[in-house]
Amino acid sequence: MLDTPARRIARGASAGLGAAALAVASAVVPVGAAAAEIGDEVTLMTINDFHGALGGASDLACTVETVRQDAQESFLLSAGDNVGGSSFASAVQNDEPTIDVLNALEVDASAIGNHEFDQGQDDLKNRIEGRTDFPDLAANVYNADGTRLMEPYTVIDDGGVKVAVVGAVTTKTVGKVSPAAIEGLDFRDPVDEVNKAIGELEADGVEYDILVASYHEGASANAEPGVAPKNTDPMFDKIVAETDPEVDAIFNGDSHRVYNFNADVPGQDGEVRPVIQTGSSAENLGVVSLALGEDGDWDVVGEPENRPTAQGDAGCAISTPVTEKVDQIAQDAIAEADVIGAQPVGSVATDVTTSWDDTKASYVDGVRTADAPIGNQATTKGDNRTRHSAAGDMLADSMKWYLEDAGLAGDDEVIGFMNPGGIRAELWYDAAGAEGDGVVTYAEANSMVPFGNTLNAGEVTGDQFIQMLEEQWQRTADGGAVDEGDESFLAFSVSNNVEYVFDSTRERDDRIIDVRINGESIDPDATYTIVTASFLFEGGDNMWALSEAHNVRDSGVLDRDAFLQYLQSEDGQNLEPSYAQRQIDLQILDGGEYDSEAGVDRDPVLRIGNVESQSLGAPEIETVQVDAGEYGTFEAPYTLDEETGRLYADVTLTDWMCVPEGTQVPLTITAVPETGTEIVTEIGSFTWTAGGAPDECDTATPPPGDDDDDEPTTPPATEEPTTPAPGDGDDQGDGQGGDDQGQDQGGDDQGEDEAGGPAVIADGNGDDADDPADVIPAEDTTAGGSDRSDLARTGVEVGPMVAAIGVISLAGVAALGLRRRMTRR
Repeated sequence: MLDTPARRIARGASAGLGAAALAVASAVVPVGAAAAEIGDEVTLMTINDFHGALGGASDLACTVETVRQDAQESFLLSAGDNVGGSSFASAVQNDEPTIDVLNALEVDASAIGNHEFDQGQDDLKNRIEGRTDFPDLAANVYNADGTRLMEPYTVIDDGGVKVAVVGAVTTKTVGKVSPAAIEGLDFRDPVDEVNKAIGELEADGVEYDILVASYHEGASANAEPGVAPKNTDPMFDKIVAETDPEVDAIFNGDSHRVYNFNADVPGQDGEVRPVIQTGSSAENLGVVSLALGEDGDWDVVGEPENRPTAQGDAGCAISTPVTEKVDQIAQDAIAEADVIGAQPVGSVATDVTTSWDDTKASYVDGVRTADAPIGNQATTKGDNRTRHSAAGDMLADSMKWYLEDAGLAGDDEVIGFMNPGGIRAELWYDAAGAEGDGVVTYAEANSMVPFGNTLNAGEVTGDQFIQMLEEQWQRTADGGAVDEGDESFLAFSVSNNVEYVFDSTRERDDRIIDVRINGESIDPDATYTIVTASFLFEGGDNMWALSEAHNVRDSGVLDRDAFLQYLQSEDGQNLEPSYAQRQIDLQILDGGEYDSEAGVDRDPVLRIGNVESQSLGAPEIETVQVDAGEYGTFEAPYTLDEETGRLYADVTLTDWMCVPEGTQVPLTITAVPETGTEIVTEIGSFTWTAGGAPDECDTATPPPGDDDDDEPTTPPATEEPTTPAPGDGDDQGDGQGGDDQGQDQGGDDQGEDEAGGPAVIADGNGDDADDPADVIPAEDTTAGGSDRSDLARTGVEVGPMVAAIGVISLAGVAALGLRRRMTRR
């Protein structure tokens, strides 16, 4: 690192003072160079995203104190999200025991996280900051008048080495908390503002030895120790490459990832500095050692380390005043919460979970199963937010149930709407304590939806609801793209009266093909009542269409309490997860072509994806079946493409050219094993520009321009199209597709490359296939230039759908028709 004069002078001021006060204080303190000698080491410890994990507090304290005993001098920092989204024991007591635990741990400083804003900026400034014994830092959050909301930095002076800490919070906060909670605040680029604060710190003559940047911002992927993560978040890349070279160590948070490596210092050949994030909920303690070199610079010793905190059956091997105090606070809080939390509120027949991608789960004997044993039930979850889940669907159903049961629904159809980020725990069948298997306790229910949002209801039009579904593909308030590191798609669950079809390869705001409410096409002008967390009505999670809802009102209960009432109701007893999909991805892989002279006879192919559930317990889907009634049944295996990591079925509509012109054909899409997904949609017959139907077709349909105006005839029911064996020109499998399979296949979309196979833009974090925005649209494979075939679009639901067919259907967003140009010479 650079060795500036400021680094070699004691700052001489207490932690938490602003820059001006620090500068004044520094003038009256002795020079700090004598505080350390060549070869002396300082140990820096970090945690992040503690989230009120009181159950792990004692183990964390033991690990911290063990490091302190072995260290010459040590400091403990946090990278934010100490509170909020917390375990039940902490949440039920407004996270006050958590703050007390952190005080007892003797945390020296903390960056603030987005969850510190959960109850608003006044709560952060008054209750949280007022209760902590350490400074809460954010260099990049500004008030409307241009002043900072929080102190940007502090210098920790325990009479030895002086450590300066600059904090910053993610700009993603604006999409993660209620807009009302951060009204008037400006969240600026964290790297730019950290560097700006460092400039202010040095310009004001603030004195320190070691400088740490603590960002509540992190990489998008885990990594092995000593290896940089395969990141897709440009902000993390900027943190590593552009944070002021004066910084000796970089601590991360927010993304709940685990990595620890040394990164090159920008502009300083041969110099490295540690970058580390510890996961979440006190699972690891980050440990970094720095040594003072002959050049007066503090350099990292070896690799940074993530030390697991779990002590196992043997327990903690040491006892100190810190471990004793932390243990007492945590156990008292847990005991108090246990009285309320142990109360049974419902029951489940098996696990009801979020989606688990392929980095966490796989198929064992055809069932989606966690790869590792379930440890702490309160903190173990799949949390793949790019896929719809059994847990999300259940919560959407519970919201609809509550509004109707409470007599608050009104005259309009009610739709429950659940954001994936609001689901913070799973419902496990196995007992966590003495409650018994299958019993859901108050604590477990609260942990699933811990934020305490008010359950609100409001009215939207059918068009607005369609736009809400479009906004699952995320965008900012002004319509711009979200940061690359943010999920570009969030899978919002809908209640069981809603089903829809989308085509993920389409352009933004043109992906929702059709929506059905109770089996009927949505009325764009009708009014529908949305019931969901107040957070979303305020534009949270980039739900901008919902923020324009009318007649928004408070239901009078928290979302948690509505969920509790649902669990206690008859509908909520012995809950079983539904692995049925309420939405599918339907694309045209091949429009097909018929040309007898050229010997071309290629049938259209539908690519069907997102048929599987990634929730634990879901069956592995083997086959997708398309039943076209008298025109045949078509099926294809639901398989994983190794190149893209996606699951799909490419279903060939064999001999489709024999369907009489003008015919609307209902297709029923199902899967094997059967899980309840049954999507019915309509497509139309082919049209042709010259000649007639192939000779083998029993039809009297004339070509365009013929004088014969007779109506087309329908082929006899005995002339069933045959299904070719796999590997034939008209590939399709023999099984029947089911519903759920948890391969990490892509949030919701699939495309194809020039060779006809699916193509995807990799995001580098191992979860590429889960992001429906990362798809290259399928190219047309039909010969003939502008005379290509297109399968236009329609919707989904348990019921037939009316579509505009033929040439006009190409322009219809809500129709799935087959437009085909064929030539017979």
